[in-house]
Amino acid sequence: MMDPLHADFLAMMNVIGSEDETRADGCLQTARAYLTANLGNTWDTVPQLIQSDCVLAVAADLYNQKDARNGVMSIDSDTVEPFRVSSDPLRAAWPKLRAAGVLAGMGIA
Repeated sequence: MMDPLHADFLAMMNVIGSEDETRADGCLQTARAYLTANLGNTWDTVPQLIQSDCVLAVAADLYNQKDARNGVMSIDSDTVEPFRVSSDPLRAAWPKLRAAGVLAGMGIA
């Protein structure tokens, strides 16, 4: 069954080609699995629009990891410096969930 965010994600990531599309679908599945596993029953209480936003953000990070060898993404440009990709797969979702009132990703104080 195709993910309901399939077309939106392909457009967002400018995915062209069947291999990239297959990997993109895997990223959507993995993003949903991470969010569901981490939030449990709380995930079901998050409004669908916010769930979709979080899934797309997490899936985008997962998809972009292909260009980040050893966690460092290098972009071919004279003006852009390489940057480190977070090892937390849900990094993009935490602020979105907190903005929606879900106390998640707060870490240990």
